[in-house]
Amino acid sequence: MTGYRWVSNANISTPVAAWLGGPNLGFGNMGKDAIVGPGRTNFSTAVYKSFAFGERSHFEFRADSFNTFNHTQFNSLLDTNPQNSDFGFVNNAQDPRTFELGGKFIF
Repeated sequence: MTGYRWVSNANISTPVAAWLGGPNLGFGNMGKDAIVGPGRTNFSTAVYKSFAFGERSHFEFRADSFNTFNHTQFNSLLDTNPQNSDFGFVNNAQDPRTFELGGKFIF
């Protein structure tokens, strides 16, 4: 499997159902939110300038930047079953920094 291993399955096992003799009603022994996926750090910025043309009309220019500082934002974990070979891997990320330019004429 290619990608970044976020969680190792060395100490994690699949819970055994209660009707098959599993302890803890088949929920396993791991607590709630024991595995936390990759977080997000996302900053977006925008600047604009308005140019007047007479008393009633003006033009507005706008520049937007999404993910301004270009932080890598991994997507969620691929598989949640610790028996599978791709458990705990992250192999893709959100879009990198993008820019958007816009303008509008108001009359």
